[in-house]
Amino acid sequence: MVDKIPIFEWFLSSGDVLITVDTTFDGVDIPAHLNRQDSIDFILGATPTPKLSTETGGVKVPMRFSGALYSCYFPWGSIVQMSSQDAVIQFRSAPLAKDVKPSRDMKKTKPNLRLVK
Repeated sequence: MVDKIPIFEWFLSSGDVLITVDTTFDGVDIPAHLNRQDSIDFILGATPTPKLSTETGGVKVPMRFSGALYSCYFPWGSIVQMSSQDAVIQFRSAPLAKDVKPSRDMKKTKPNLRLVK
């Protein structure tokens, strides 16, 4: 697994960070009404979330939802994307297509291309 702490700190050093969180990941702590969505974007930074703290296991941050304060927790494994004005990084959890072996049922066929003169 990728160490996301230095990446997150780099994004944070240049301003606010937009993170996309997989809410189905074990350990994510957000208000119950947000659990209906598979992934949610959150903006973290000195202005929107001044009391955020990074830990070895994830990001802990108090946030306001409809005026009520809630202490959210995002494990590093739940963060599938980080972005700012300068860069975007996506973290893959599924194997790349080149790592998948073709099944025996797949036939080699001729391409549907032909040379036109």
